Amino acid sequence: MCGIFGGLALTQPFRAETARALSQLAHRGPDGEGIAALDHAVLGHRRLSIIDLSHAADQPLWDARHQVVIVFNGEIYNYRELRRECVAAGLELTSASDTEVIVNQYLLHGEKAFDRLNGMFAFCLYDTRSGTGYLVRDPFGIKPLYYAAAPVGVVFSSELQTILDSGCVDFEIDRAALQAYLQLDFVPTPLTMVRGVRKLEGGWFAKVSASGQIEQQRYFRRLVGRISPSEEALLEFGRLIDAAVERHLISDVPIGVFLSGGIDSTIIAESARRVSADPVSTFSIAFDDASFDESRWFAAVARLLQLNQHTRELTSDAMVDLVPEIGERLGEPLADGSIYPTYLLSRFAREHVTVVLSGDGADELFAGYPTYLAHSVARRLPGLALRGLRNTVGAAHRLLPVRYENFSPEFKVKKFLGGLHPDLIKRHFRWMGTFEEEQLPDLLTHYDADAERAVDSLLLQPSIEADDGWLEQLLRTDQRFYLSDGVLVKVDRASMATSLEVRVPFLDCEVVAFADSLPPHAKLRGRTSKWFLREYVGRRLPREIASRPKKGFGAPIGKWFRGPLRPMLEKVLARNRVAAGGVLRPEFVHRLLEDHWSGRRDNRKQILNLLVFTLWCERFGRRVS
Repeated sequence: MCGIFGGLALTQPFRAETARALSQLAHRGPDGEGIAALDHAVLGHRRLSIIDLSHAADQPLWDARHQVVIVFNGEIYNYRELRRECVAAGLELTSASDTEVIVNQYLLHGEKAFDRLNGMFAFCLYDTRSGTGYLVRDPFGIKPLYYAAAPVGVVFSSELQTILDSGCVDFEIDRAALQAYLQLDFVPTPLTMVRGVRKLEGGWFAKVSASGQIEQQRYFRRLVGRISPSEEALLEFGRLIDAAVERHLISDVPIGVFLSGGIDSTIIAESARRVSADPVSTFSIAFDDASFDESRWFAAVARLLQLNQHTRELTSDAMVDLVPEIGERLGEPLADGSIYPTYLLSRFAREHVTVVLSGDGADELFAGYPTYLAHSVARRLPGLALRGLRNTVGAAHRLLPVRYENFSPEFKVKKFLGGLHPDLIKRHFRWMGTFEEEQLPDLLTHYDADAERAVDSLLLQPSIEADDGWLEQLLRTDQRFYLSDGVLVKVDRASMATSLEVRVPFLDCEVVAFADSLPPHAKLRGRTSKWFLREYVGRRLPREIASRPKKGFGAPIGKWFRGPLRPMLEKVLARNRVAAGGVLRPEFVHRLLEDHWSGRRDNRKQILNLLVFTLWCERFGRRVS
């Protein structure tokens, strides 16, 4: 895992800017730094050594003939097979790294090489023969890649803030990105919070000509078959997940597993225990709030599988320091409360290992979120009933008691009623997100209806053929946005801030292809979410583990906002400070805080959303385009 920064089709020297940016990316790659400065391109790299720790694998890395150079962030899990093909074709490879394989695959296959890579990656490859550069991102957007067409040329980076701090682009908040963030808690690709800077979509590459023209092209397409959820399918999944975990365990440094005790991380830990020749170290976070704490479950799994378990507790006192610290690490706002325990967990794991495996991706592939169950209920209600239930949300807020535990009944009922909408995807985003579209004119000093239409155009585009069913539509939508722009961004920023690499075996290309081929009733069956994975776990571990309800990896922020974190809120979201920002209406923000502190409403999500945004704005400035 590494950090990359540089420029293509440059019109002026760019080495000094690249060196400064690389110093800011040292947390992504503390083991080395390199720059290739060419006539019209500069490629910079910070290295976190994982595979082939020798200097032969240092980057920027060239092919043997010094024609093609690359800076690469990520891991290629099928690099050994691809390396054998390169050697058989007569190409000279001088290292044992996966990075060198990419360069030589490009020499063999050109642009078609990108689709042959099974891994997580973001890289810039530059062909000196034509002066053409390629920015390439892995199929599921696991690794980040930002770029901007600036006066100096096309600038790229692993993190948004390095592009901003380089001075290549002006800081202006993109209104569509802002309004999307307020609703979703993240900024959806290709938008970023900064006008003129974009995120490359997963499974695409951007071809940059010598003159600076940018041509984007999809290189990865998912082919969906159909398989029956039979005993044979369960055996096949076991073979695939074991093979994926075995590939993801390839490392020349210590490696472990994040363990929550849920079925996703349990599957990864159980597989690692089976395929690894070494003892498996697992890492978990505990809470003193029972509704968030999963100690019972991960301790039981660790005992059952004889894992080398490590646990640390996240307290409210630690959060006081974590909130501003994480705010400095976020290149753009991300209002996911689980980023704080993820950061603490990553920092804790980094004391023992350099790489960990996680269970991320399973919920979006196999239908693990409670919102999918809610949709199955809402779809059976006629439009008139939907409108009637929607109108009861005010009464629900008054009648139901406010409770701050994880997924409380009060929270679920209010969220269900408040998010009801006749459009499937709109309803889904309202349930998953925070502020509703109709609240934005009261929240923002300048609401932009055109920006809102742009957000709708982006989010509501079909994710899959309509006749593939409502559940597959939701799964692909979550994979495209919530997973790529929310979950994976959270994990990347939290882990890389501590120089820890996190790998996600569920997003191995072969595992994803298998999940795509399962029919909807194998994922959501009646009131059982992730039915197929539960059946798989139930054949290997006690049924109690397979049938446990989903808890989610969060923190008791609602309680902490009324207690130890309240002084921070009073300071950061003070009326005069919010007014000075010029983006949010102070009276709206103040009402949210007062309702939460008084116990009238649970506004934890809204407050976290605005807190993260305000801290981010003050890091870079306050201009709104």
